[in-house]
Amino acid sequence: MKLVSYNIRFGLGLEGQIDLKRIADTVRDADVVALQEVERHWQRSGMADQPALIAGHLPDRYWVYGPAFDVNASETTAEGHVINRRRQFGTMLISRWPIVSSRLIPLPKWRTVTNFNNESGALEGVIETPGGTLRIYSLHLSSLGGEERVEQIRRLLDHHRTVPTQGGAWTGTSLFDPGTQQEVGPSQNWSNGEAIPPMPEDAILMGDFNSEPESPPYLEIVGARDTASGRTAYQRGFIDAWEAAEDREGAGETWWPDPPERAPQHPMRLDYCFLPGSWDKRVKRAWIEEGNTASDHRPLWVEVSDS
Repeated sequence: MKLVSYNIRFGLGLEGQIDLKRIADTVRDADVVALQEVERHWQRSGMADQPALIAGHLPDRYWVYGPAFDVNASETTAEGHVINRRRQFGTMLISRWPIVSSRLIPLPKWRTVTNFNNESGALEGVIETPGGTLRIYSLHLSSLGGEERVEQIRRLLDHHRTVPTQGGAWTGTSLFDPGTQQEVGPSQNWSNGEAIPPMPEDAILMGDFNSEPESPPYLEIVGARDTASGRTAYQRGFIDAWEAAEDREGAGETWWPDPPERAPQHPMRLDYCFLPGSWDKRVKRAWIEEGNTASDHRPLWVEVSDS
């Protein structure tokens, strides 16, 4: 299975042009794609519906969109009719296989005084793969303070730990009146005739974490490296796929600043794929498309075996 995480910067390439087909072509060979910085109805991108446009270039794939940032972008006609639109910014999941269920997990945001800071979240998708059902997140952490990112990671990890007690999008098989305990509304068919959706314990985290290796947010996810035993992979924890890969291509940096004067004036590793701790022997290959100029980030690819 091939996974790719890619912050597309709303399709704005290093040459200053927005090209969503180029984005779609970049990820076409992946089985599961996690995109960040995908937007709807922004003036800078021509008021385009970017999730729909990207999906249009990948007609054989399933997809969901999670707009953590959502504000009004509506207009009123001369006749007084409202053209309802939302200006949205968020993450996207694209899959070769059905996405059984999805939901957006809001992440904490700190109120700033001068620096722009917008709502962010983690888009969860439960995907039916040939090797079993997977729970996968596409997320984008704050680009500001590390303390805010640590709080965001802790919120996400708390959600991850409570998932087994929540179950899938629905649980149970019938609707009962709490007073009589008699089944009610059978004709309403709440399950749509479908089986209870799964909610697996294992999860994959992919996205732009705006954090360098060994930083506090990174260590919240994978733990510290012990001087004697190295970093321990725990059953309910996560491993960095780049570290675990048998074969790595590239230096590891995923973000290049542009224009040249943009701080910190050198590339950084900010994008990650974190896998279940039990997968530490399944990561065959990890690589970064260093020559790709469709965004200021580079796609991070990970290939894992079935078992």
